[in-house]
Amino acid sequence: MTDTTQPVLRVRDLRTCFDGDDTTVVAVNGLSFDLRPGETLGLVGESGCGKSVTSLSIMRLLRAPGRIAGGQIEFEGTDLLALPEKSMRELRGNRISMIFQEPMTSLNPVFTVGKQIAESIMLHQGKSKRQAYAQAESLLELVQISDPARRVREYPFQLSGGMRQRAMIAMALACEPRVLIADEPTTALDVTIQAQILHLLRDIQRRLGTAIVLITHDLGVVAQMCQRVIVMYAGRKVEEGSVDDVLDRPQHPYTRALIRSLPAFVDGQDHTARLQELPGIVPVITPQSQGCAFAERCPEAQARCTTDEPSAVDAGDRHRSWCWARVCSAPVPAKAAAPLPA
Repeated sequence: MTDTTQPVLRVRDLRTCFDGDDTTVVAVNGLSFDLRPGETLGLVGESGCGKSVTSLSIMRLLRAPGRIAGGQIEFEGTDLLALPEKSMRELRGNRISMIFQEPMTSLNPVFTVGKQIAESIMLHQGKSKRQAYAQAESLLELVQISDPARRVREYPFQLSGGMRQRAMIAMALACEPRVLIADEPTTALDVTIQAQILHLLRDIQRRLGTAIVLITHDLGVVAQMCQRVIVMYAGRKVEEGSVDDVLDRPQHPYTRALIRSLPAFVDGQDHTARLQELPGIVPVITPQSQGCAFAERCPEAQARCTTDEPSAVDAGDRHRSWCWARVCSAPVPAKAAAPLPA
């Protein structure tokens, strides 16, 4: 029986860098989180915040000049960063799988969809070609692709965008992984197909008990899919907690800015207030960078924000933010709370 109290995936102080000719860019800067069996954890933030680099780091798919500069990634107690590449290949696509952001560039255009799914089954499960193709057809049916017997023989260009995304999901689920990383699984799909894909992921999770890391910039998707959420900015975690806490009681100025940038709906009617823009862009972080990376864009910035890294503030029930404004305004607790895990 699966122990749902122990994390299936544990990331500790992950630091990922890209080395250039003149400087090093820090894309993920000290990220830590736990993922439990059957849970969906959302990673949200603007483009350039380090979400996709985090996923590639976990899968050990970074290409030079990218490198993991420090930290620990444990899957079921095994340190993935210490594994030889051969052992990592046995896990990748088997016990840990990933749905990539753009299926047309992730699927091989010269092989049929069935061949690409069957290849993973033959490699990791040792099944015959006939058995693997039969299972590939069943997987296409599982992800609700019509006429799977025909689609299994077709090439990616012959499928619609929604079908390609479903085929990617089928490939990722071929070996019933314990952890599924979904990187923007609904990007570039129309809203009807988005809803179908999200429903499909929820249904599959109920059937297989798969833990999901859902990477997205869409807080609406997070509200539908996730139990917990981490808000990232410039490679760092700036807020984390349950979805209800973070969306209903955002503590960090960046989280509030993200929420204010969304259309509001009141009594089923579109609110006519102008959307609030967050000026500026995500900065490039180097090993020499100091203070809070959001300071230049933050309406609540203080002098120390540009020099000192913020401390964590506990907002209750495992809801935390990293912000000097919150540190200064937080009440002094009557009794020290038990420390939260990183």
